Amino acid sequence: MTIRILFLGEGSSDDGIADHIETIAADRGVEVSITNPELDRLGKVGHALPDKLGTVRALGGEYELVAVHRDADGMGRQARMSEIETAVREHMPQVVHVPIIPVRMTEAWLLVDESAIRRVAGNPNGRCRLGLPSLKQMESVNDPKAELKRALATASELTGRKLERFNRRFSENRRQLLQRLDSDGPITTLPSWRAFVRDVEAALESLGC
Repeated sequence: MTIRILFLGEGSSDDGIADHIETIAADRGVEVSITNPELDRLGKVGHALPDKLGTVRALGGEYELVAVHRDADGMGRQARMSEIETAVREHMPQVVHVPIIPVRMTEAWLLVDESAIRRVAGNPNGRCRLGLPSLKQMESVNDPKAELKRALATASELTGRKLERFNRRFSENRRQLLQRLDSDGPITTLPSWRAFVRDVEAALESLGC
């Protein structure tokens, strides 16, 4: 049996999360088919989760599982979980859902692998200090996105216009880091990542997988 999964992220650079859902399922011997709709191409689709779910429902398609990614930001994990549950119950009440909630932002997950940051920055053999937070501090960093931008720029060791051009590629660099994230590496020490894996596994189990 193939489990049909709808993935809704906050933006296109979050697409790599769907790959990790597929890996978690594969580790359990479960075959999945993940739909990651490009809703922005449909015109005026709101960014709020109820708008996205309403649009997907209007388009048709059947799913056993919907995975929703929302950063905790300043709201906290519990508030985001409630927000996701309410929206799914309203628009897809018969579908099992999985909340994916990095703390505070997805960028906190991407700060855990210094070597990956150096590779994506195009300077894998660089030796300059990046000043990354420790794993214990990672989920309490006030602005992980700004921290990741700074770390990538530092790792690149570029200056002037070359650095300006590099900084403009942040979304693509972020996408690459998420795709390359080692799901068996240091990320496993972060509570929000462990919760993500646990919630996906629990959802699959509830579907008899």
